[in-house]
Amino acid sequence: MTEHTSPVTSQAPADWGKGHGRLAGKTALVTGGTRGLGRTIAEWLAREGANIIVSGRETADVEASVTAIQELGVRAWGIPADLARVADAHALALQALGLVETLDIVVNNAGMSISQSFWEASDAEYEYQSNVNLRAPFIICQHLARDWIARGVRGRIVNVSTIGVFKGHTDKMIYNMAKAGVQVMTRNMSYELGPYGITVNCVAPGAVPDRPGSDWEVTPEDRERVKGLIPLGRFGRAEDIATAVVFFCLPETEWTSGQTLLTDGAHISGLRE
Repeated sequence: MTEHTSPVTSQAPADWGKGHGRLAGKTALVTGGTRGLGRTIAEWLAREGANIIVSGRETADVEASVTAIQELGVRAWGIPADLARVADAHALALQALGLVETLDIVVNNAGMSISQSFWEASDAEYEYQSNVNLRAPFIICQHLARDWIARGVRGRIVNVSTIGVFKGHTDKMIYNMAKAGVQVMTRNMSYELGPYGITVNCVAPGAVPDRPGSDWEVTPEDRERVKGLIPLGRFGRAEDIATAVVFFCLPETEWTSGQTLLTDGAHISGLRE
């Protein structure tokens, strides 16, 4: 694991707004927090004052993320983990709980997919996608639930799903199946953990190619075409998803649980094709 403790100066944007610091004193674990949506989510939680633990597969990426998040004026730690491995998922949860006095928030963001027709997928490819997208979040939540229940922590869990649960992706069946499981897991966990003051919610992103470190290239023609598909007239941005995650972590939303927030620019709300 990696920790940076030297003094830093906050680099939060000048226009961040009056809400800065609403999560001060909290600590959040963001899986897959080294790039993409996870990196942006981690940064937005940090700008609200939360200390951050990030996980990722590559040690160098984890260290770089820790350094960048620290520059936002909070403490940051990193734990390398390959969540396709069950042992790594258990180890990540236990190490994160052992790093800080109280881990208040977990964002199960890490995810991956292999583009292929379902009849071409091998057993190993099925297991890999299922482990990263569904089994790892389940394992992490198990460990946190035990710790929080034992110590009376009113924690927050935010899972990340996909628009593909509502509207099929070509060659993404296994990924979408796993993410559908994440939404079912969210509802069931919210019911079982509600009596302990723990909330569990989910964010389902729509089409978001504009994210840090993404290799999803969108041509000007595609951006123009999407105006006819998404009523709000643009692809999503990582910040759109981070905003939804932060919402579920705020003190003001302590009575919101078991929900999946589809953040897609109204993509599937009509009949546009």
